[in-house]
Amino acid sequence: MKNNANLAVWLLAGFAAAVSVVPAIAEQQVLRLKFDGPVAEAPSDDGDLAILFGGSPPKTLRQWVNKIHKAAADEEINGIAMIIDGPAIGMAQVQELRQALARFREAGKKVYCYMDYAGNGGYALATAADHITLAEHSELSIMGLRAELSYYKGLFDKIGVQADMLHCGAYKSALEPYTRTEPSKPAAENINWLLDGLYDGWVDMLADGRGKTASQIKAIVDTAPVASDDALAQGLIDAIGSFDDFRGTIRKEFGQDVDIVKKYPRKDGPEFDLDPGNPFALFTEMNRMMEELFGGEDEPDEPGLGLIYIEGAIVMGKSQSSPFGGATAGSTTVRAAFEAALEDDNVKAVVVRVNSPGGSALASDIMWKAAMKCGQKKPVIVSMGGVAGSGGYYVAIPGDVIYADETTITGSIGVVGGKLVVRDLFEDKLGITTTEFQRGGNAGLMSLNRPWTDEERERMQSYMNDVYDQFKGRVLHNRGDKLTKDIEDLAGGRVYTGKQALAIGLVDKLGTLDDAIAYAEERVKLDDAPVYVFPKKKDFAEVLAQLLGEETKDGWEIRMPRQLAGDPLLGTVGPLLQGLAPEHVSRIMADLHNLAILNQERVGCFMPTIRVK
Repeated sequence: MKNNANLAVWLLAGFAAAVSVVPAIAEQQVLRLKFDGPVAEAPSDDGDLAILFGGSPPKTLRQWVNKIHKAAADEEINGIAMIIDGPAIGMAQVQELRQALARFREAGKKVYCYMDYAGNGGYALATAADHITLAEHSELSIMGLRAELSYYKGLFDKIGVQADMLHCGAYKSALEPYTRTEPSKPAAENINWLLDGLYDGWVDMLADGRGKTASQIKAIVDTAPVASDDALAQGLIDAIGSFDDFRGTIRKEFGQDVDIVKKYPRKDGPEFDLDPGNPFALFTEMNRMMEELFGGEDEPDEPGLGLIYIEGAIVMGKSQSSPFGGATAGSTTVRAAFEAALEDDNVKAVVVRVNSPGGSALASDIMWKAAMKCGQKKPVIVSMGGVAGSGGYYVAIPGDVIYADETTITGSIGVVGGKLVVRDLFEDKLGITTTEFQRGGNAGLMSLNRPWTDEERERMQSYMNDVYDQFKGRVLHNRGDKLTKDIEDLAGGRVYTGKQALAIGLVDKLGTLDDAIAYAEERVKLDDAPVYVFPKKKDFAEVLAQLLGEETKDGWEIRMPRQLAGDPLLGTVGPLLQGLAPEHVSRIMADLHNLAILNQERVGCFMPTIRVK
């Protein structure tokens, strides 16, 4: 333990030496916001380790939005300088950030934006600014939205793998990639309808931001990419220039002595006890500072709201980080979070943020039950992120009120099931033969050495129908009096945007996470209430202890899946492929994850892996 403490002192003292004293306040202050990477939904413990070793602080959507709201109310902040540098950001997240920036502007403050280059999402975010500067000789790459799906049947045919798959609902196409080389007619119809809704929502954002009609924007998009000179001539930007030119624009607007605030809210420099004989004083102070700077959550000590994130693919067990980015939402973790929020007397209402394409049917039902139990005693309000479909919709329906963004992807009420038959691959391609022995009439049901018999297929379909009926029954129980159509006309795997879902009663309101929090406050008659995240994020001491190899006793522990993190092939090839083709790799990994769910549980509630860009 003494060696660990000494190591902690060595690590933290180096960090402390880099902390500088806050400069004197200038006459005008402008908050710099730089969007140059992924915008996460839920906080992650992995971010604290990244900070310790020189990485960037964690950036969640709520942290960005809260920063903008705080700056709007701060009399010392006079404006925002927003830099857009290739952010990995979803359309629903863009909508929430745009709303926050609109509130900032309503406070009488201006937003200036600079871009070296902008794609669909980056430009949509930029149009929330008063003034946009685009780099010289650059372009707006706003060619419209494109959806991609990968199909594996051709590969399977080459390597001797047979996909034996079933589904409930004509539009439930999540397993088509394994049995087809292109989408079925219902799947293509659904994707085109979904893309129509997303495209219209995106066009409306651009039109609203630049004072144009939707028709004008669509005409421009059809001729894109748009060179910087043409973008200026068509009123899509306000200036062409270098980053130095942009800095000059900021100085012209706010004064030559303008103070560009990069860290906000500002903190006074911490005082450290560097006495070698008292290493734990430094450790304690550093832990406090890390919590303040990087999202440590307060213990519920006054009436407030609970906030529970259901982020990523839904799985059985504990939530985990992914070696390829993102996360999974585990039934054990989420259920424990609901129980903790229910038992805490200071939590008066619970807001659930869902950003998930679904996954395990059983895990989804466990989360549904936990939310229902919590909702019997406290209001449960749901906010949907970029996607809340299939199992992601399943876990959202217990909400007294469900909020969605216009471009949220939701619905996909349906069930899939299946397995891969790999016998030909092993025997014909690899020369590996397998002999099976079994006891029990159905012991070979999930054998990968043969397709289902007719009797087994009928048994599987019957089981899936039961799960599907349960899913629809849950929807009717929670949403029956709000639906505008018969459940059979809404289910079957059909996917909707948030705006489309509102029209048919699958959600209640269009709005952001902030809107959901404000509604929850109103329900329990609180004003500007503290928000407590469940499960509680580890503090820096716990993260450091994990780094040093010490076991923790946290029943909600979020850890890297060892079977993936420790795989030498993934560890070597994964990052390379991720760098060369990140979208393809993430899509393939999601599809592999879905197959793993089927292998473990036979059925699943997940959506097709669609990437829209």
